[in-house]
Amino acid sequence: MNVKRNHRRWKNFLIRRDVQLPIIAANLVFLGAVCAVLVAVLLSPLYHDMLKAEDLWVQHVSGNLFLILFQRITLAILLIVVLATAHQIILSHRFCGPLVNFGHTFARMAKGDFSRKVYLRKNDFLKAEAAQVNAIIDRLNDDGKILHENFNRIAATLSLLSLQEAPPETAVLIDKLRKSVDSCRDVVSTWDPTLPKE
Repeated sequence: MNVKRNHRRWKNFLIRRDVQLPIIAANLVFLGAVCAVLVAVLLSPLYHDMLKAEDLWVQHVSGNLFLILFQRITLAILLIVVLATAHQIILSHRFCGPLVNFGHTFARMAKGDFSRKVYLRKNDFLKAEAAQVNAIIDRLNDDGKILHENFNRIAATLSLLSLQEAPPETAVLIDKLRKSVDSCRDVVSTWDPTLPKE
């Protein structure tokens, strides 16, 4: 696999928008709710003192402290939201990137090409699943080689049979069997490009 081609650019981090954006939005809504509860818990005593205290000095100090904390908490929340968004994009990419890779492999398998394996980057998720898919591909290719060898043996046997004197009906059946074996061999040879096409 070409290492340069495998490097991700920021614009490619949203590789599956249909999956990533709902995940990111749900997490940011949850984060917003947590921040709202945190702000309410932190500022509600000051807000209460600012409005309900009888002493003007307590109201003044509570009001100033409320405004200072509100400004700082707002900046902190904005920074947290920006960092959380970046983190969610990267984290969801580590999940969706392998899904795209699986999709490419499955598309090739659907076309009868079992030569493409799933390759993941160092920090991607779904490594166990990629290993399972790769094991399936290896097994299919191994079975394809065995089938190809057996079809070659059957074709050789049929060739020997066709050289012998046989009734015309038997010769026709041998010819049909040879054509069936050849078509099966052609199908199996597409599984692994290293198999010879005959």
